Amino acid sequence: MPSPVFARLLVAPVSLILLLVACGGQPDSAAPPATPSAAPTAADSTGPATATATAAPTATPATTATANLTDGCAADDAAGDLFPDKVTFDEATGVTVTYSDTYKVVEVAPPSLAEPLRYVLVQCGTAPPAEGEHAGAQMIEVPVEEIVTLTTTNLPHLDALDAVDRLVGVGTGAFVSTPSVAERVATGDIPDFADEAGQPDLERLVAAEPDLLVTDAFGDTVLDDVRRTIDAGVPTVVNADFDERTLLGRAEWLKYTALFLNAEAAANATYEDVAASYAETAALAAAATERPSVLLNTPFEGTWFVPGGASFQADAIADAGGDYVFADDDATGSLALDIEAVLDRAAQADIWLQAGSVNGTLDDLAAMDQRFTAIEAFADGEVYAYDALTTEGGGNAVFEEAYTRADLYLADLTAMLHPELLPDHDLRYFGRVPSADGEGG
Repeated sequence: MPSPVFARLLVAPVSLILLLVACGGQPDSAAPPATPSAAPTAADSTGPATATATAAPTATPATTATANLTDGCAADDAAGDLFPDKVTFDEATGVTVTYSDTYKVVEVAPPSLAEPLRYVLVQCGTAPPAEGEHAGAQMIEVPVEEIVTLTTTNLPHLDALDAVDRLVGVGTGAFVSTPSVAERVATGDIPDFADEAGQPDLERLVAAEPDLLVTDAFGDTVLDDVRRTIDAGVPTVVNADFDERTLLGRAEWLKYTALFLNAEAAANATYEDVAASYAETAALAAAATERPSVLLNTPFEGTWFVPGGASFQADAIADAGGDYVFADDDATGSLALDIEAVLDRAAQADIWLQAGSVNGTLDDLAAMDQRFTAIEAFADGEVYAYDALTTEGGGNAVFEEAYTRADLYLADLTAMLHPELLPDHDLRYFGRVPSADGEGG
């Protein structure tokens, strides 16, 4: 029923119209009554109508996002901040992100480039920003639906973010060790897009039309490689997690992958769990009364490549309660040393890591160079290989899952250096190299 005010506003105009008609030549006796029979019965009869303005219709409020959209595009009436779930990078130093309401600006700094690469990730369904300060940046709609990755360290990210179904291709499937991905590679659901040397098949990549191609950032040709695929019409980004100086820095690149999926909330939850577990183990190791000395790797073609003292491995050994024999060096990459120089420095090492194989023996290791037998760790049987979790095709979880699960990697290190601190821990990535009689492993 109309309100009294609204009824009054209807009555007055209708009455005026009828009066004008009556004055147009009708006899006085035929004049119709002043009040039409159709007038609303709810009109106020206590006095004359007063002119009352009605309020303008209230607009329906635009949709405000309460979570990032991980599937599909934004609605036409979406407004405000479309990325309420955000990430920050606290440990990783090679990647940054800044947010606007409808897009994110991501910068990645591969070590071989003087300037970082910039990507503008635009929420699907919204207009991209004017080039302006983003001139030259690659524009990519998110969330991406189909991904091809030529690197394996980000495969555990997709597993952790429940996004393996977005993966439509890998580099070389034989190198994949993440179970959820390896299963789909084995069935042919996820094809290879590179040869065994890692060279991508550009023609097939272009034909596949993925929303995103992820490649590594190794070497001096990174920019040329990326431009080649971008010019061919394939949106391409790099993953530079390998250059981080800490285990948690590498693990935090999970958030980088999440940016392209709008899966920041899931990435934050996973990383926080990993970081908390890592901190717990590091605190346990820090309380150890002794710090065993640690040697890494074996020679290759006469040269012993060892991590520098500022590398992520040196940092991890320190967090596990050990003293790396080359900790006093400030190199972040590898050192190429003579075998004699390493033996002189590390002859008294208590633990020797990343040497030999869990499928071999100490005799096999000694056969490489008899001088190894003079290393104290060898004599004590404290030699550990890092091929305990591998695939037949050569995939190794140390270079895949361990990047994301920094906590499990640190737990392995701590258990090897201080078995009394983690007596119930089963080594995941490492295994003791058996002696000639088969003991160890």
